[in-house]
Amino acid sequence: MDSARAPGTADGEPPFCVAIVGGGPAGCATALALARHGVGQVLLIEASDYQTVRIGESIPPTTARLMDRLGVWSAFVAERHQQCLGSCSAWGADTLGYNDYLLSPLGPGWHLDRARFDAWLAGEAAARGTQMWLRTRLATCAPGLDGIRLGVVREDGARQSVDARFVVDATGVRSALARRLGARRRVLDDLLCVIQFFALPAAAEMSRLTMLEATADGWWYAAKLPNRRVAVAVAADSDFIKQAGLRARGRFLAALAATRHVAAEVSHCEAAADAPIACAAPSFILAPTAGDRWLAVGDAACAYDPISSQGIHKALTDGLAAADAIAAVLRASPTALADYRAHQAARFARYCTTRSHFYGLEQRWPASPFWRHRQAQTVLASA
Repeated sequence: MDSARAPGTADGEPPFCVAIVGGGPAGCATALALARHGVGQVLLIEASDYQTVRIGESIPPTTARLMDRLGVWSAFVAERHQQCLGSCSAWGADTLGYNDYLLSPLGPGWHLDRARFDAWLAGEAAARGTQMWLRTRLATCAPGLDGIRLGVVREDGARQSVDARFVVDATGVRSALARRLGARRRVLDDLLCVIQFFALPAAAEMSRLTMLEATADGWWYAAKLPNRRVAVAVAADSDFIKQAGLRARGRFLAALAATRHVAAEVSHCEAAADAPIACAAPSFILAPTAGDRWLAVGDAACAYDPISSQGIHKALTDGLAAADAIAAVLRASPTALADYRAHQAARFARYCTTRSHFYGLEQRWPASPFWRHRQAQTVLASA
């Protein structure tokens, strides 16, 4: 999948029509959708080799429609990820409420082996003509030859410049490319998640429902993944995470044991020896989400609270919308990028309203800083 290095591009026509920085679901979906538009000469630049742990494992049944539009649904089913049959939550009450997918015409949702999913999606993009540069990171960007010139650094330290008529920021919440091009984040919230993986013993079974449990200082999540792995996460303010020491395995497990439902759900599981993984989960939108010869996609454009369970679904949706906009720009549409910006702003405003509603449902801890802060937040104005 890691193709040979392209020649330098200081002179002549740029060898790439579109360069995508970031090879997660949003970047790969953009590449796949561009291929379906007939856009060739697409380069995808990814800093990893898809061997490291990746976070964010759940997708709802409606994701099937997006994968079908990308032309990869049948191939995804053949990957045999873990089916998710719905969710249960203790949110606003001590008892669990249930939402199952049994009556969904689209079938179940899915819990993913995320690293394998991302690598598979990148392979599908490569199979459709996208040139892949793995173990390559963005260093610089500037106006270039009829487009934007990207400076990249390979794993061996070799540096290279490449020109593209259009570039896409798919670097996730860092928005590494767009921020170099002058975009700024308008932040609604800075949530922090800490994740610990567990092993499900061979003789044990576990529900195929996603579980959520609100607590006084945040909320907990548990889900069964492929290969008998289980992910358990806590979402809270960074100050609380630090004060409680939840990045340490022992302190995390002690806090988990104090939960009511999640602790019972994973009581027969064995915690991995590795320390928990912390990752930022902000809510923000870029201003702007697109500009001259560039746009941002997925979490690089706007990021949602993980309570929405929309990360990968949104990434695929964005990839389709981004490819539509890019194809229109390449046909000299004067409104494509403005339409894309308006679409992102309107969707983020709807998300903010929905998020406020869900956090407002939890009234058991009125003195808790975590809940007071999120219930007091207001929807950002349109970007």
